[in-house]
Amino acid sequence: MLTIQEILNNRLLALSWKEPYGTLMLYGKIETRTWKTSYRGLILLCASKKGYDRKTVECISEDQTARAIAQYQSHLIIKENSFGYLGKAFAIGRLVDCRQMFEDDEEKAFVFYYPDLYSWIFEDVTPIQPFDWKGSLGFREVTQEEKAKIILL
Repeated sequence: MLTIQEILNNRLLALSWKEPYGTLMLYGKIETRTWKTSYRGLILLCASKKGYDRKTVECISEDQTARAIAQYQSHLIIKENSFGYLGKAFAIGRLVDCRQMFEDDEEKAFVFYYPDLYSWIFEDVTPIQPFDWKGSLGFREVTQEEKAKIILL
């Protein structure tokens, strides 16, 4: 279980997702990326200002789209045909592993198996009071000033 003390006293990197895939991290989603990382530790989960529209989600998740949407429907926000916490930091999780994708990862990744993808395994994903966030590609170091905005829910 994450605590504010742990967040304030440790390195925290931010990483952005396009919605709805960020929101799904709150429900045990395995993140898949085309690049691997050796970093293990706390990650501030952020949503890009622009999410995917439903048609794009259907292309990415194919027949898993309905399951993906049902998984987080109680927290779904629809604005201009987009999903989720657009332009917000919304959770913190602990990145504990990064490895090549296994076929068994499909169900939790909401994408089909591709051997060139890396599965990023998170634990202790905890929602926070969302706050405005301007993201960037890849990791970004979270400052102490930004950490002070974090309120665990």
